[in-house]
Parts: sequence; structure tokens; C-alpha cells
Amino acid sequence: MNAPETLTLASLDTASFAGPQLGVLGDPIAHSLSPAMHGAALAALLPTHPELAGWRYHRLHITAAELAPALVRLHALGFTGLNLTVPHKIPSLALVESLSPEARRAESVNTLVATATGWAGHTTDGQGFLEALREQTSASVAGRPVVLLGAGGAARAVAAACLDAGCARLTIHNRDAAKAVELAAALADPLAHGAGLDALTALPAAALVVNCTTLGLKADDPSPLGTVALHPGHFVFDTTYAVAPSRLLRDARAAGAEGCDGRSMLRWQGALAFRLWTGILPPAEPMRRALGEITP
Repeated sequence: MNAPETLTLASLDTASFAGPQLGVLGDPIAHSLSPAMHGAALAALLPTHPELAGWRYHRLHITAAELAPALVRLHALGFTGLNLTVPHKIPSLALVESLSPEARRAESVNTLVATATGWAGHTTDGQGFLEALREQTSASVAGRPVVLLGAGGAARAVAAACLDAGCARLTIHNRDAAKAVELAAALADPLAHGAGLDALTALPAAALVVNCTTLGLKADDPSPLGTVALHPGHFVFDTTYAVAPSRLLRDARAAGAEGCDGRSMLRWQGALAFRLWTGILPPAEPMRRALGEITP
């Protein structure tokens, strides 16, 4: 149900498609499991929703400089919806016709829905994170200190969601401290604080640690926590995913802390995006299988 090849801006110049089209834009993009996940959802729904027969989900390698012309071209080609990943979640704010309340609050966009004349911007990252966390821990962030690593598009959505869900305190740590401070100020909440990664020397008891940096996508990536110690009672939610567990997750398990990678969040944010495009919340099990969350 999905096209496995990777499309580029150059290939879109001569492309044509039959039926409603979907896709994910990013740089890098080869690692993305979104095409397999959405393809599985479309295949599972087809027997009861024959109107989805012509839908396809594509992988598109689009650089930051190519984002604006790519969105124009994809709209002209009749794409119904898009997902955005690194590095497009913040730059796309200036390229959409409208923003959902969640996207405006987070100042981040990960889902586009075609309108008659352009794109409407949404974010499903924050709610997707909260739904995935409930699955993984049977608990919410309410009353819990959150240590957020990173200050990019996904971090913005997760930060806003954690504050709105009642976390006890949100500390944002980023390699560029100014970006962490800027994000905390933009959230306009006294519970939010920003600092550099080098200022993180210890974790609060029972902290929820959320990695929204890109460290973890590659097998040899170091932990974004560096030498900061994890302990039992901490929960590490690494929003990255790869074939093998990240260094951060390996360190957490060695320390007796619990944790998970980003596949469940990817599934949830994808399912919520799918509902924006089709009006249908897709079944979870085929998507889990496509992501390798469970054995087929």
C-alpha cells in the first residue's frame, strides 16, 4: 500500500500520481518507518474502507532549502496530507495557511492537511507522546518532574503537552543553552526552565527523562545525558528509534531504570495524523507489527 522508493524534489518535477497521496518529508529520511506503518494501516483498513484503495504513502528526501518549493509542488500534485520530521517542523510554521491550537501553542508542525489553496498545519507529537507514555507506564506526567533533552520541533510539542498535562516541573536542556532558554520563555509557564546540557549534573528522583535530540538514530551515538547518573525510579522515553537500543536506553537499563524508544510515539502521532487526513483512527496492531513493536 505504500511506495517504497524515496522521492526527491527533482523527481517530483516529472511525477504524476493517481488517487490520494500522503508522505513524510525529512532530511535524513532513509531511517523513517512511517511509510511501512501507514502502508500497514491502509492495508488493514481496505476491506472495510474500500474508498482507501488508491491511497499511497511516500518517503520524500527534502532538504531545508527545498521545503518551500516542495510543499508548493506536492499541493499541485494533489497530495492530501504530509508528515514533517527533522528539520522541517519549525520552518514550516511560516509556510502554512493556518495553525491548529496545538501547533500554535507548541510553535511546531508535524502534520499538514491540504486545503483548496495551501496547507493547514497541525502537530500530533504532543498528544502522541502522552498516549504512548500511558501505554508504556500506565501513568501520566501529572505531578512528575520532566527533564527534556533538546529544543527542536518535537521537543516543543512534548514540552507544551507535559505542561498542559500537569507535570510538576519542566527543565529543558539543550546543547545550545540559548535555545533552551528561548523555548522555556515561549511556553510562558513558571514551571518551565531552560539551560544548557552541561548544566544538567543530576536528575530529580522519579524524573521522566525525554530525549528529543537526534542522538540515538545512529548505533555509535553517545548518550545525550553524558555521565549524568540514572537510577531506579527514573523513566527514560527516547523519542529516537533504531535497530538496536540507543546508548541512553542501554544506560537506563543497566542502572535499573525503565525506558522505551520512540516507536510507540511514532505510532500514536501517525495514527492521529491519519485521522486528520481520513477521519479514521487506524487499528494499532498492524502498525505495531510494521514498526517491530510486536512479533508478526
